[in-house]
Amino acid sequence: MSSFQGRNFIITGGASGIGLATARLLRQDGANLVLWDVAEAKLQAAGDELGVATAVVNITQSDQVKTAMETAVSQMGSLDGVVHSAGILRSGNFAEMPLDVQRQIVDVNLNGSIVVGFTAVPYLQQSKGSLILLASSSAFYGPPELAAYGASKAGVLSLAQSLRMELEESGIHVGVLCPLFVSSPMINDFQDSGMYNGLGTAHTPEDVAQAIVKGIQKRKFMIWPSATPAIFYTIGHLFFPFSHWVMKLLWQRGKRQ
Repeated sequence: MSSFQGRNFIITGGASGIGLATARLLRQDGANLVLWDVAEAKLQAAGDELGVATAVVNITQSDQVKTAMETAVSQMGSLDGVVHSAGILRSGNFAEMPLDVQRQIVDVNLNGSIVVGFTAVPYLQQSKGSLILLASSSAFYGPPELAAYGASKAGVLSLAQSLRMELEESGIHVGVLCPLFVSSPMINDFQDSGMYNGLGTAHTPEDVAQAIVKGIQKRKFMIWPSATPAIFYTIGHLFFPFSHWVMKLLWQRGKRQ
């Protein structure tokens, strides 16, 4: 029998990218799903494709999230996991990017993770299910042109680390994913940046989705879509004084391309 047969999941950011790729894998393996997103037309198309329920939800709005989660659990009967893949990315020099844009990045990526996680915990305690948060390799050491984004994802990683300890006795599995750049719609405005050119797209949404599914099955905390971000994480911790030099080298090399 499939390991996900009859299990119930909410996937945020489910209209495209990592969220949709994860939804496809879980659905193929027998899971029941509710997809959330703010892109209504794409969300409806994803729901129709997979034959699952959808809800237009702004994850920064706690009332919306609470109502949508209550509805989803009522529809499915229980909640075995939340894959929180919704997020935004905007790039640019810190002093040149509008302040409201930087605030929005933090609000969606970090505050949205707090809202979704807080709302899901009571349901996941009942099922001893999984809460999967998406951070980024930018959480390891703040990259240039991604100051607010890196800060928001560092916050998500820290949040996951805290929740892992706090929720361990309750039986909830907390996992966090830290990929490099992913070839999803989120990076469309970042592909001309020095940081992107220096490192390049490392993963497809399907790569990341497969890692998420395996991470849920094995109840892993740090979930890696490949060895590269794991190596970066390890090197960054063991040789922290060199992180600034390596990051700057990659950025400057990319700017010359």
